[in-house]
Amino acid sequence: MPGDDLDIRNTSTDADTRLEAWLTGSRMGTATARAVALFEHEQFCHVEVAQQHRRAGIGTALFTALDEQVPRTEALITRVLHSQADAVGFVESIGSDLVEHCPAPRAVPVSPAWRAWAAAHPSPPGTTVKASNAVSAAQVDAAFVDWYVWAHEMIGPLRPRDVVARAAAGTADELDHRVSRLVLRDGRIAAFSLVFHDASDGLQRIIAETPQVDEPDGTALVAAALAATFEACARRGDGLVELEGRTIDPHLPAVLATFPPHDSAPMSVVRLHRPPDAARP
Repeated sequence: MPGDDLDIRNTSTDADTRLEAWLTGSRMGTATARAVALFEHEQFCHVEVAQQHRRAGIGTALFTALDEQVPRTEALITRVLHSQADAVGFVESIGSDLVEHCPAPRAVPVSPAWRAWAAAHPSPPGTTVKASNAVSAAQVDAAFVDWYVWAHEMIGPLRPRDVVARAAAGTADELDHRVSRLVLRDGRIAAFSLVFHDASDGLQRIIAETPQVDEPDGTALVAAALAATFEACARRGDGLVELEGRTIDPHLPAVLATFPPHDSAPMSVVRLHRPPDAARP
């Protein structure tokens, strides 16, 4: 554990709680917590320690100090990339409960295997596949909200639907309509495969599911939506895409089970264990 000369400084703002760890005049790490916009009583936290100073207790000291700053009514959640051994080890040392696991499979749309997979999953009878701008933006926004509500009520105390709807307004305008696809049944959106423009790292990511959790033939519909997106990505030469989604989703896991061999970048969201009041300094 770090000695008494470790200085934890509070640099919080109105937007978030922020702590810094300083040692011998150098900043060793930071810890932040910020309210999750659409959830009640949840804060997303992140602890980061300089690579050369990890596994020395600085991260634990930062988390302990952060815990003292965040009200006990709030849950502290974080994302863990399974490829980052230090992050996995830190979360294990703190203790956590799994909120959701995202397998994050990666597809190569231009490859023969993925082209064959897409060709094998046409739209089911009675449905049609359209680009995401083939219907009104309001219809797309509403379908996105429908999905968001059931998907997130599964994992935590979501804010009221009207709050979610206000936050999601304009979703259709953020989509890459060249590759985002909808499966329509009787004029309504029965499934979607959406790609947003904001891929900061250049890797296109796809959200695919049904707006209604109990949609009949949902697995086939999601597969058809994804297949259409893969085909559109292949036509423009996309070499790699990543699929978002969780193992608790009602239809996506069955679709993933049919995928060709693939790489992945799995990630989990966890709720960190907070020390009981009696354990606080």
